[in-house]
Amino acid sequence: MKRLFALALMIVLGSCASTMNSHRMKAAQRKMLDTRKLQQAGQWDEALAMAERMDSSVSKSVTSAPRQKSAAGPMVDLQPLLAAWERGPYAELKSALQKKDAKRSGAAFASLRQQCVNCHAVLGKAQVGVSEIP
Repeated sequence: MKRLFALALMIVLGSCASTMNSHRMKAAQRKMLDTRKLQQAGQWDEALAMAERMDSSVSKSVTSAPRQKSAAGPMVDLQPLLAAWERGPYAELKSALQKKDAKRSGAAFASLRQQCVNCHAVLGKAQVGVSEIP
């Protein structure tokens, strides 16, 4: 009975974690789109703050489940992908927003979105869409 309870508990907790990550990533996507809207409206400081909240959502998702099983079977360590995202397109976006550079921020948004798509592809979750950034 104890084993059955432990197994059921692990399944429920695993499902909760997966659901929580799904919600965090959907929130990150909304925050990415909101960041773009704020930037396009010339609300640079607000856009930067929203970008930081987006990063927090993505970072929490990876930190809570740093290794995930891909659709193809093998485990994928997401920490290097997060580090590349934060050092690359996210850092470029922050810099562009801080400098109020519309041209650079547009390119950074495109790179940021592509990095999201790449991560989903590595996990075999290409069906999980990442919204186009206007």
